[in-house]
Amino acid sequence: MKKVLLGITLLLFVFTMTACKSDGEGTLKVGMDLRWPPFETIDGSGKPTGISVDLAYALGEYLNRDVEIVDLEFGSLITALATEQIDIIIGSMSITEDREANENFTFSDPYFYFPLITVLNKDFYEANPVETKAELFAIDGVNFVGPLSFVSLSIPREEALNANILEVADSNTAVLEVVSGTADAFIISASSAAGYQAQNPDTTVLLWDPIDLSPIGMGMREDDTQLKEDVNAFIAGLNETDGVYDMLREKYDDIVSEDLPGQGVDFYIYD
Repeated sequence: MKKVLLGITLLLFVFTMTACKSDGEGTLKVGMDLRWPPFETIDGSGKPTGISVDLAYALGEYLNRDVEIVDLEFGSLITALATEQIDIIIGSMSITEDREANENFTFSDPYFYFPLITVLNKDFYEANPVETKAELFAIDGVNFVGPLSFVSLSIPREEALNANILEVADSNTAVLEVVSGTADAFIISASSAAGYQAQNPDTTVLLWDPIDLSPIGMGMREDDTQLKEDVNAFIAGLNETDGVYDMLREKYDDIVSEDLPGQGVDFYIYD
């Protein structure tokens, strides 16, 4: 009887350890918000797709682990990581001091950089045909517009020559100010800027030279040191010949150019 009980106990122990391995080391649970194409979205059949999704699967292959994409609201991703609903965040998350200040949270090395570019009033541009950030910021008294507390305002306030700062309620209002000529320039993410310019082609132009670059990293629990080490090694090899970046270029360059004319995946890669 004792041998039977011992055998059952051992079987339960093995089962438990196997289950733990399958749920932890076996499957990498990747959190992202699937509402932001072309990086994180779903296809016509409801399956996760996009640049971040392919990165997640490539990471899983590198780690020899299955991958499960967990669709969560962007604002809940760090909490989901802390409560171990997910193992890692691969969701176009900017590396910031505020996020890194979260207890038991850390970022990988950057793997992309999201540029902030400028929507310019067309009349202003024709009078001041600037092609770089330095040229724009050297003009005395440019009228910059943006929502309160956005980098749209903080950067020119600190760096531009005698900038006039116009605070508005939201991005749509900021664009209207540029369209009307009340403001000269609105600094915003590249995809948003391209969309606004496409909606207002007769009254706006784009300054493609980045005003700033927002580094994008993968988020992990700080105590998961082995995963962070492995992830940084994966990121270090992304640019190898016929590597992950090349795969992303081949698959997504045309898709990126639909929103950012003349651009491709390299627009987000800065060595």
